[in-house]
Amino acid sequence: MKKIIYITIFALILASCDDFLTFAPLTDKTSANFPSTTEEVKQMMAGIYTTMNNEHQLTDMSYLFVCEVASDEKLGGGGVNDVKAQAYEAFMYSDPDMLSHNWETTYEGIHRANFAIEKLDALAEDIMAVEEKNQYKGEAHFLRAFFYYRLATLYGSVPLKITTEPANLGGATAEEIFGQIASDLKAAVNLLPNKAYTNTEEGRVTRWAAQAMMARAWLFYTGFYQKGDLPLAEGGSVTKQEVIGMLDDCIRNSGHTLVGDYHELWPYTNSLTIQDYPYIQNYMTKTGKTLKYASDNGARNPETLFALHFSNFADWDVRRGYANQYQLYFALRGLQPLSRTYPFAGGWGQANSIPKAVVDQWLADEPEDPRLWASVLDIAAELPNYAKGQWDFVMESNYWGKKYNGISAREGNKYYNDYSVIMYGNKDNQQLSHGDDLIFIRFADVLLMMAELSEDAEYMNRVRRRAGLEDKPYSLENIQKERRYELAFEGLRWNDMRRWGAAYAKAALESQIGAPIYNFGKAAEYKGLNPKGYSARYEETKGFFPIPQSQINLSNGMLEQVEGYRDGQGLYPGFSN
Repeated sequence: MKKIIYITIFALILASCDDFLTFAPLTDKTSANFPSTTEEVKQMMAGIYTTMNNEHQLTDMSYLFVCEVASDEKLGGGGVNDVKAQAYEAFMYSDPDMLSHNWETTYEGIHRANFAIEKLDALAEDIMAVEEKNQYKGEAHFLRAFFYYRLATLYGSVPLKITTEPANLGGATAEEIFGQIASDLKAAVNLLPNKAYTNTEEGRVTRWAAQAMMARAWLFYTGFYQKGDLPLAEGGSVTKQEVIGMLDDCIRNSGHTLVGDYHELWPYTNSLTIQDYPYIQNYMTKTGKTLKYASDNGARNPETLFALHFSNFADWDVRRGYANQYQLYFALRGLQPLSRTYPFAGGWGQANSIPKAVVDQWLADEPEDPRLWASVLDIAAELPNYAKGQWDFVMESNYWGKKYNGISAREGNKYYNDYSVIMYGNKDNQQLSHGDDLIFIRFADVLLMMAELSEDAEYMNRVRRRAGLEDKPYSLENIQKERRYELAFEGLRWNDMRRWGAAYAKAALESQIGAPIYNFGKAAEYKGLNPKGYSARYEETKGFFPIPQSQINLSNGMLEQVEGYRDGQGLYPGFSN
């Protein structure tokens, strides 16, 4: 495994770190003497976070993109040649290195976290106070766990590398990987300060995010692998009761709360657009509420525990990752005049078509749930001038995700690709304008995980009351539905489906078959992209995706391909009507 980590990955790190580690001959800084000041420690930590921006720069190779398409929430539609999205939909691969960017950037983040942990342990006390050093160490442990959770749930068995020392490594077991995740998160909880999130710099990892991530890892590992507890790398385990205790601490002491109205979580309620959006105006008239985006004008969203932040410095080079590329990929396809799609922006139109079965089931379960149309764009009802079949659009549905869609703004008859052009001075460009947070953990998820673990419906009903819905008793079925609707289209559904068992996952996947769609603007019926069908393919792969073949080739036999993708299995042949 030495070549994978240190030729493919470590060489990439060195090549991309000139302005992160500031290597000689530019300033004579090397890994031997960096960091040596408080400012350099901050640069080192920023370098870890930045790897997430780098990963999302190529959105259709990113973790969240795969999770959205693989679930039953979205169809892998887009252009006829957008074969990556179609391959994720079918649990196949479009090319042998389909996910190479994800692999490389995630291991880059892990290497940087390893480097930070080692350097912070050795840092002299006269450079940084113990409390501040513990904050940074806690962040590094959390981020390493966060990266490994993504690798473990995407590929299954991957190399477990927790030092910067060279080593030959094959794929670790799930017990080993999740044991390290749990140990890192436990260290993060113990190191990070026990103070309200408002007293922590925005964008930094907190104790509360580490507690929530522990619950997420515990639920996936024990559910998917049918285990009693989450192991620790040093021995022992994290029990359900310990996780409940962590979430209780988070709920009581973090300072995080639910925002007042569900719509306020999403950027279409921003102060520049809201007055021109008929759906929201009608909702406010009906309810008597006055809404405002929770992050409007840079405000700190009290519901966000951990998110990827963006900036107004996005540009055409590596800085493209400073813009939220999901809002480009998930925007309506075809770059039609913004007057046709307002308040939604135009973009690539990939992987944001919602199968009709999702809407039908939601209406059957919760016909009065305002979260449905807060989350789902009914194109016929809201955008009557939108033209279907733009460019070479296939697998297009009548329903579109709202949450991470780009949101435009206008001044008189002049339209802007995103409201942030006016509010923050972003470039007015469909690829570079968008900058809303990509939220990985929010407080509603914490409450729902607590309800599931403790089997106490009160936590679930706090979430339901925010939506104006009646209380329900606790049952696994009720919590499954509540998570599905509260957290829809936020990248969590896929791993929820898997941890609730193969039967649940396969039934959910099969529900997409027969969905009414449009191929090139003509009405059709979705029949599935894999000739074996969803259930058979899920049995073969267990929902994992292939490790980049170039990494396996470099491993000299130490790393094995994921089951279901060996010997040429699972090659996606391309779209066919």
